[in-house]
Amino acid sequence: MRIIKQVSLEDPLQFKEKLLAWAQQYPELIFLESNNNEQKNYDTVLALEASTHIKCHWKDGFKTLQNYQKTTKDWLFGYLSYDLKNTTEILSSSNFDGLNFPDLYFFQPKKLFLIKGDCLEMHYLKGTEDEMETDLLSIKNTIINNDKHNYLPIKLKPRTSKASYFSKLKKIQNHINKGDIYEVNFCQEFYATEVRISPYHTYKKLNAISQGPFAVFFKINDYYAISASPERYLKKEGNKVISQPIKGTSKRSENLDEDRHFSKVLLNSEKERSENIMIVDLVRNDLSRTAIKGSVKVEALCELHSFKQVHQLISTISSRVEKDINPVEILKTTFPMGSM
Repeated sequence: MRIIKQVSLEDPLQFKEKLLAWAQQYPELIFLESNNNEQKNYDTVLALEASTHIKCHWKDGFKTLQNYQKTTKDWLFGYLSYDLKNTTEILSSSNFDGLNFPDLYFFQPKKLFLIKGDCLEMHYLKGTEDEMETDLLSIKNTIINNDKHNYLPIKLKPRTSKASYFSKLKKIQNHINKGDIYEVNFCQEFYATEVRISPYHTYKKLNAISQGPFAVFFKINDYYAISASPERYLKKEGNKVISQPIKGTSKRSENLDEDRHFSKVLLNSEKERSENIMIVDLVRNDLSRTAIKGSVKVEALCELHSFKQVHQLISTISSRVEKDINPVEILKTTFPMGSM
């Protein structure tokens, strides 16, 4: 059970900045920021301090998450790592892992902050509600510490050599020519070791540059993940499910005429549109596995969305599901997301 308190904010932007700074004291937190973009339920969400949590290997991932969701029946926040694909197909991975994050991690927060416009909702688990007023005062009194540290420059290195990269690329092309596969998202890791950064200030700088609709600052103890993603994997509201894959990207320009030209070229690119449509077909197939028959629809195809740094083509595919379909089952049957 959660106790809810509503507060009117005089300066929502300043409050959000103080809120994230104040939250750094907690071992578990996730901060979700929409940057005032469209298609969101809240502008900002902060969940912190785990009341309960799960972490596990990919082999038990979806089953563990489904049991956890059924047991808690509460807000849950976390991540799914890419190796959970090994449970949805007969696959395996042997890539080097220098980070050692759990394959799956979710937590039930004691404290939850939801901001929309100038309205703040504080959702605290019963038993912690007596901390609401003192927390609110602490947040308002938080002093923002701008990063003054002179960190050494970070030199990123590729995990895959140039020769190995092109060798793997040739193998992929051979598989495509043979008809073994029709789509590959070939990625490589760039990394750095023995460096010092401030995850908090790095996130703030990244978000200021990108201002994406799905910005994330995530922390579990000494593990951090930050993101400036513009892409929605899944959203379930009532019995409606939507997915919004992105394929097709163009840079932007401060020159208005040039910027319009870039967007026009992107919209008319046969290559970019064909890639987007290919993913739409894949997502339609994935959603159909849990959908009510005949409910899968393409609501928008190759629609242009413009963000601070890029133009992108985004399609929207929706379905409707029966009430007894567990959300984790929808995750499992669509994982990994179409564009990945």
